[in-house]
Amino acid sequence: MSVLRVTVGGVTQHFPPSAGEVMIGRSAASNVVVPESRVSRRHLLVSFDEGWVVRDQGSSGGTWRDGVQVGEVPVDGPVELALGGPSGPVVSLTAPQAAPPRPPGTITVGRAPGNDIVIDDLLTARHHARLTPNAGGWFLEDLDKHHQTFVRGADVETAQLREGDVVTFGKVRFVVTGDGVLPVPDSPSSGGLDVSDVHYALPGGKVLTADVSLDVAGPRLVALIGPSGSGKSTLLRLISGELEPSQGSVRYQGIDPHHQQEEVHGRIGVVPQHTIAHAQLTARQALQYAAELRLSQDTTADERRQRVDDVLAELSLSEHADIPVRRMSGGQQRRLAIAFELLTSPSLLILDEPTAGLDPALVRQIMTGLRELADGGRQIVVTTHDLAHLDLCDDVLIMLPGGRVEYFGPPGGIEEHFGTGDWADIFERLNAATPPPPPPAAAGPDLGDRLRRLNPQTWLDRLSGFGRPDAAPAAAKIVGPAPELVGPQAIDQRRRRQQTWVLIRRQLRLIWADRGYAGFLLALPMVLALLTFAIPDETGLGRPVNPASTEAMRLLVVLVVGAAFMGMAATVRDLVAERRIFRHERAAGLMPDAYLAAKIVVFCGVVVVQTLILLRLVYWFRAGPGDGVLFGTGKVEVGIALAATAIVSALLGLLISALVSTPEQTMPPLVVAIMAQLVLCGGLIEVTGQAVVSQLSWLVPSRWGYAAAASTVDITELVRSAPDDALWSHNPAAWLGSLLALAVLGTAYAWLARRRLRAT
Repeated sequence: MSVLRVTVGGVTQHFPPSAGEVMIGRSAASNVVVPESRVSRRHLLVSFDEGWVVRDQGSSGGTWRDGVQVGEVPVDGPVELALGGPSGPVVSLTAPQAAPPRPPGTITVGRAPGNDIVIDDLLTARHHARLTPNAGGWFLEDLDKHHQTFVRGADVETAQLREGDVVTFGKVRFVVTGDGVLPVPDSPSSGGLDVSDVHYALPGGKVLTADVSLDVAGPRLVALIGPSGSGKSTLLRLISGELEPSQGSVRYQGIDPHHQQEEVHGRIGVVPQHTIAHAQLTARQALQYAAELRLSQDTTADERRQRVDDVLAELSLSEHADIPVRRMSGGQQRRLAIAFELLTSPSLLILDEPTAGLDPALVRQIMTGLRELADGGRQIVVTTHDLAHLDLCDDVLIMLPGGRVEYFGPPGGIEEHFGTGDWADIFERLNAATPPPPPPAAAGPDLGDRLRRLNPQTWLDRLSGFGRPDAAPAAAKIVGPAPELVGPQAIDQRRRRQQTWVLIRRQLRLIWADRGYAGFLLALPMVLALLTFAIPDETGLGRPVNPASTEAMRLLVVLVVGAAFMGMAATVRDLVAERRIFRHERAAGLMPDAYLAAKIVVFCGVVVVQTLILLRLVYWFRAGPGDGVLFGTGKVEVGIALAATAIVSALLGLLISALVSTPEQTMPPLVVAIMAQLVLCGGLIEVTGQAVVSQLSWLVPSRWGYAAAASTVDITELVRSAPDDALWSHNPAAWLGSLLALAVLGTAYAWLARRRLRAT
């Protein structure tokens, strides 16, 4: 006996012959819901009688196969039917002879063909979740443990589901019924963008948007235009969830992007005005790393490669895929920025000034490309100063200074609304408009408004079909108490590890791709080793022949401060140079802890290698220390002290990079920090016993790195003029104490950098 497979919007459902009949239509009561206005409430009936047969139920738009209207079709092989017209939504049906394996009573969900519900979406794991019936309804288990599974907007590992709960796997939503789940395909037709009476004011009271309302349903290209200060970019940030409105609400497909940011990552793509790809990478490499970060962790390399190739082809970038981003033209870089967002197949794409600074030919190319994306089934919202191609848009939103809406409608209605088609006159009138007064202080929403916001039924009403008068929302009623949820802590840990590994590999490739920077990192320890020749060579770090010799002290100053300089030089510009990229990737799901961990791992490895090169070169020409305090040879202990100093200094460099606003601002704190390390290390100027100076020295890595190295070398014994510093004592306690102090400093620097990144 054959099991019927029905696929709509990338979601596959299985029906055994015992089901008898399967209804396909717009109504929420259908077995397969197709929430599209061209589809009738009861459009198709698929029945089993010695085989599956599809029959049209007198639908208004008809059922079409290969451009021909049909009334009855046997499912004797793969069948694709368009509903409501030749270009309507497609339903795929097939009836393979072998039923997919299914444990008794359970429903499995995932990307793999053997699941009961197959989701063709690379944000979904191959074996994503399992639903098991119980007395309370259904018990949900996230099988992948890497990806978010959402119940009523909450990220969960396990949950007790009841009829009416909204569940999201990847970015495909379902409504729980007594018999299982009904899918709601992720498309503009299943619920659009709803902005209702949105106000946004700065803490000082300045109004950036006021009384903004718009409703975008179905695939559309919407242009936002207006004079400077009209709140266009602010409105985009409110829609994307980056900013939360002071008053009013924003919903996309029934989801609040401000409080459910994780759930909208795959649905809303945001393309900023600036470049969001590393200039050293090729377009293909940049997209491949982005795919690893954004798509399901169990996607194969071939699946990711195919998705990247598809996106490159969709945006006509295939022939430029292996060109470094820095060599691409402005138009190509803008299209590449769009490509990053298309990796997850979002249904809403938001673009901020994608045509800024481009010549007219490139502007037309970008706008034509956006028109094609909208025609492909997406909602596109774009701010632009280009007025020559508004005829390509479905709607135009014209805003006044202060963030008010002056016009929202088709481009053809602009001249009638303003009484002129001269844009100079229109903008003069817009600029002359009176700014709005500050919104009244709100005493907080009333109880009814709070209940409406908290009631999950509001979500369901916004799902296409459920909010229509002709759709019986029986399956969407919330009954019983809220579901019992188990939080995503373990999922976060796995995601953090996975993202860290991807970012480590990307950082290593970035260093290798920038040959000038890689050469600088390699040459720096060599240059520092050459500087040691400025110190007269007698016995290196060994026992001097001349009792008055200070060679060991001076040599350690060069080595320790050199290690500190290598650490800071490697990292001080890194975070600030990537700040725009980091902010964008974080909005797309990047975890700040994973980002910082990858930087620490890579740069700690780099400075350790630099330290080994420095010591190897120095030891070729100068004698090393004698016996250490813990190990058989002092060379190892000095190497550990220098490596620890370089690592902690690298962490200090990351902290500085996280604190400043531009790469140019890193130079003053870098100079101050290096000078402080030189002066306060203790080997150049005596700091022991000096009030304030001694305490300040505790805050710099070189003080403790020099103390550990001096302890190993036994400076107070080798150099008679050396100060009597207890930290330099030739014993294990002094050496380990210095390393412990370095560990404390490094932890503090990393913690402060982490706090700064999280607040960025």
